[in-house]
Amino acid sequence: MKYIIYLDTKIEGALYQTINYFDNEIFGKETLLVYKKYKQIDKLFQKELKKANIHYKSFLRYKDLPSMDGKIVFYLFNAQSNCRIVANRNAKHIFVTHGESNKVSSVKPIIRIYDYVIVSGDLGIDRYLENKIFHIDDIKRDKVIKMGTTFIGNAKYNYDENTRTILYAPTWEGGIIEENYSSLNKDLFSFKILHKYSTDNDIKTIIIQPHPNTGHRDKAFLLYLIDGINYLLNNNYNIIINFKFHWFTKLKLIKNKKLYINKKFDDLSVSKAFVDVSAMEIQLMAKNIPTYVFFNETVNTMPVSTKLQEHYKKCAIRNFNYTKNLNIDIMLKNYCISYKNEKIESLNFKQRIEWLSDFVLENKSI
Repeated sequence: MKYIIYLDTKIEGALYQTINYFDNEIFGKETLLVYKKYKQIDKLFQKELKKANIHYKSFLRYKDLPSMDGKIVFYLFNAQSNCRIVANRNAKHIFVTHGESNKVSSVKPIIRIYDYVIVSGDLGIDRYLENKIFHIDDIKRDKVIKMGTTFIGNAKYNYDENTRTILYAPTWEGGIIEENYSSLNKDLFSFKILHKYSTDNDIKTIIIQPHPNTGHRDKAFLLYLIDGINYLLNNNYNIIINFKFHWFTKLKLIKNKKLYINKKFDDLSVSKAFVDVSAMEIQLMAKNIPTYVFFNETVNTMPVSTKLQEHYKKCAIRNFNYTKNLNIDIMLKNYCISYKNEKIESLNFKQRIEWLSDFVLENKSI
């Protein structure tokens, strides 16, 4: 195995987010997934990894870890145990995160421990600089590498201005209350906005893509989600639930011929999207889909960029008002999604990983 992905989590959704990188052919058979074993979820992990045909090894004691010498180790999530793995200086350690996000969790100081950190563009670099996680010398030494769409995740939607369909993709409630960016709440504010927008714009179908971690910290958020879906069904919309993970089928939704569960995640066309401060913003921007963003009181980390601030003024939803003529700003997109060099952009995902591998093994500046 040439590459290793290290995973230490008790969250089922984190496993599915990791599997997505294999589904999207970013990682393949040359990659070994190494995960810390937790009794309550190990059977599920084994089942899903076998189904996805991913090579894996679990461990209880660190002495049972496979050799990482000479390997490149990728990290999609921050965990305290990552520090123990990074201590192996015979390997190269790359933090790729699991999507580009303006959440405060994106700028935790632990990110400095890795040899390299991947961002989607200048937006990510500025976010680190302004939060003093990295300094300009770090950027000059290529500690932070722009890899464009490589690791942002793939939103399986296409833009069609004329379709009578919109997307709502709420994020989860966060691991701690201070990191709750979700627009799901008891009063169903976000669903009422969807209803108002749909009425104003003759929308017939609403796609809902919940975050895979929804309800992990607070099960009330699952109830908000169910109540919101039922609210939209009662208002006579066609509802498509884009969700392929096992627990969602257990949710009790009202039986309605207008409800469809899209477990295969077939590509769908939308005219607009509604999301929270989350990785979905950049994913949808990459697909040129105009996107509204729900804001709550949680502190965000977007850089103090005039370009970005003007964008959020247009797309933010804090009350029942929204900009009717929301479009994709190409200059903003190029700020958020760009590459270290032109060659990388022309490569497919597998080739980009090979380029990154060669670069980190040959680069002597770190």
